[in-house]
Amino acid sequence: MRKITREIVDAFQNSRSLTIGNSRTNGESLWLFGNKIAEIRRDGLWICNGGWDSATTKERLNGLSGVHIVQRGGTWYLNGLEWDGRWTHVDTWNSMRGIAYEPESVPEENVQEPEFDVTSVWTNQGYSRPVYAVYRTLLEDGLRAVEYLLNGEGIPSRRMESDTEGVYQPNYFIVVRPQDVQASASILSDYYPIEETPSCCLANCFFSGDY
Repeated sequence: MRKITREIVDAFQNSRSLTIGNSRTNGESLWLFGNKIAEIRRDGLWICNGGWDSATTKERLNGLSGVHIVQRGGTWYLNGLEWDGRWTHVDTWNSMRGIAYEPESVPEENVQEPEFDVTSVWTNQGYSRPVYAVYRTLLEDGLRAVEYLLNGEGIPSRRMESDTEGVYQPNYFIVVRPQDVQASASILSDYYPIEETPSCCLANCFFSGDY
């Protein structure tokens, strides 16, 4: 779970007001990019996707107690049942199963592998990026060529979507394992210009894609 999700959800579930980046709560409702995605009503927790079936929305909702969303074949499943993202009372939804919910009952595509460090840091440009990202683009389709290059050299990778401030405009990243950062930078430097190379560590280097 990302730090921003942990902190904003903790405030929401403990009736505290807080604003962090693209997320805010008044202790009763939770917003992402200005869209309300959760609220506490008299009968308990209600959630929706706010009209966005994005990885960031799913990540925020998954931080809530009693909520487990996975994606399979482009379809979202809330606590084991297919879900269309509309406002849903979580307790009532769970009662539809008639049995105790087990999160492992529905597999998720692209499950995070333990060796990938997905720690993110905020940039001065108003978006977060994974520490071990080696490529960034605004167009998700632009990730395929990079994945092909890295996989051809035997380097595993995974996709990540950034948190952003203000309007919804995600950045997409390719993340590699810490031990593969230097090799990935060498491979990609033959094809893509280096956007920035902070002196603090090579792991903070990443390459620009489509803008």
